[in-house]
Amino acid sequence: MLSRLSIRERDMVSIAAVIVILFIVIRFIFFPALDRRRALANQLHSKKNTLQEMSELALRYQSIKSSLTAEKALAMKRDKSFTLFSFIDKLAQESNVKENVSYMKPATRKSDNGDLLVSSVKIKLDGIVMRQAVNFIYKIEASDKLVYIPSLSISKTGDEQKLSAIIETETIMPSEISNSK
Repeated sequence: MLSRLSIRERDMVSIAAVIVILFIVIRFIFFPALDRRRALANQLHSKKNTLQEMSELALRYQSIKSSLTAEKALAMKRDKSFTLFSFIDKLAQESNVKENVSYMKPATRKSDNGDLLVSSVKIKLDGIVMRQAVNFIYKIEASDKLVYIPSLSISKTGDEQKLSAIIETETIMPSEISNSK
């Protein structure tokens, strides 16, 4: 069939065949290879970011773990007769809010890792002024007894100057101390 074509027509068919072959190679081999390379580069970048984030989380985990170990050691050194309820009661007396206590609800639960107990006391104060609330909260947070306030709710009562406060306090305690009582 090519033999019947003139030289000029054969050259045109050859050029057209080369163009079609180049188009097929570029379209179905070269561009997919570039796309795959780009996708792999993006995936590599994503994996590097994930690795960096995991490294940061591992460092943070170690920091939290060592902090917990230090807090556990401090809790072990605390007086064996320490109870959060009596500590909060004593601070209420020292802060002159004892007469404003509506209720104090103690609770104990196991920590997430199971080797510690989390002792908590929820206290409601009615008819206090801001200075009393701040003084009481400061005494709780500034104590060396590892007592924390995870939740605090303060609202105005009917009188302009008076407040109502619900304060949740927590501390960790070694489970063997609590089990022996």
